[in-house]
Amino acid sequence: MSAVACNYVPFRIRRRCSHGLRSVAVATTWTLTTLRCRPRLVFNSTTTEQDRATTTCLVGQGKLNMNTVKRTDPFEVIAAYTPKVVTEERWSELSGFVRTAVGNTVEETWTADRTRNALRLVTKLCNFVLRTGRDLSVEAVFTDDMVSAFSHNELASDTTHVRGSSRAVLRKVGLANNPDFDAPRLRPEYGSDSGSAPYTEGEVSALRVWANGERTEERRRQAHLLLALTLGAGLRSCEVAGLTASDVSQDSLGLTLVASGYRGADERVVPVEHEWANTIAEAVEHAAGEGSWLFRPRRTTAGHGTVATFTKRSFHPHDAVDVARARTTWVVNQVRKGVPETAVLKAAGLHDLQHYRRFISAPEHSEDHVRALLHGTRVSETHSGLTLIQGAL
Repeated sequence: MSAVACNYVPFRIRRRCSHGLRSVAVATTWTLTTLRCRPRLVFNSTTTEQDRATTTCLVGQGKLNMNTVKRTDPFEVIAAYTPKVVTEERWSELSGFVRTAVGNTVEETWTADRTRNALRLVTKLCNFVLRTGRDLSVEAVFTDDMVSAFSHNELASDTTHVRGSSRAVLRKVGLANNPDFDAPRLRPEYGSDSGSAPYTEGEVSALRVWANGERTEERRRQAHLLLALTLGAGLRSCEVAGLTASDVSQDSLGLTLVASGYRGADERVVPVEHEWANTIAEAVEHAAGEGSWLFRPRRTTAGHGTVATFTKRSFHPHDAVDVARARTTWVVNQVRKGVPETAVLKAAGLHDLQHYRRFISAPEHSEDHVRALLHGTRVSETHSGLTLIQGAL
């Protein structure tokens, strides 16, 4: 391996070496490193020059003016990138680190747009890290906890799909740059209403701890109410924000909610799990009137960011409930309990369960039960064995 120091050369240089290797020059004061398979950049320093400046570099026998070239090569895109998401002063602090991180991740098949998206996200992540008072280092920036905190705080207003895809990009960059990056290698990223995997019982307990840890009694009550409405009724963020005291009713079977406000969908009745019903009933008792909002009742608007604003201002925002995950938890739990899928669809306001299938495991049956089913016999299993319902073995 050979390395060559290079001052501001914001595009890729291709040349043949004795072993047919390729050298790549990227960005201000980056180190040119020659590898057999693909370039890998080395963190060394940052830049203070502006990327938009016209730079001319000799390539072979000619000259190349970067202002006249349409950049499609990912390394050219990296070298010429100037973000709009931070100030020029901040970019002067971040540029070398950001370019190097993305340069270590980028693949030749990446499009210019994909490369710019990675640059933009890494820039925002680095800016977030500096605002928290941490150093700009691989160990501080590229951890799964930091990526999750960034997603929760800075991407809260984005859709579930955007948050999921953004986390996937940042984790890919993290894995490429930090050998100790702690994200599970096979963690799924979902870009749909299903969010990510359901909460486990232990994680639900941790969410209760989060709610109990809020600074004021009012915020603690509201945090527990948010858990009840999402984990106990599967409401979306906009449905939580629009719920009023008059939408809650009680009958001999239990507590129900009337959910509405999701993309013009019809109202639907949602039975609340008994475990969470008291929390919602108490909120109704404390409501100023039937038309009062239950969640954050003192606000003046029913904006889509109501829930996101609350969790973002939490004492421990990275521990706060993810509404999409909570809804997934509720949907999957209903199916696992044996609630008919048609009833789950109606209560959840869904057309199908395709996004949740991966979390719903098929019930386990004994060999005798499977044999009976294959014979066309309807049976039910009891602890003592098979009970014949219809047909004959």
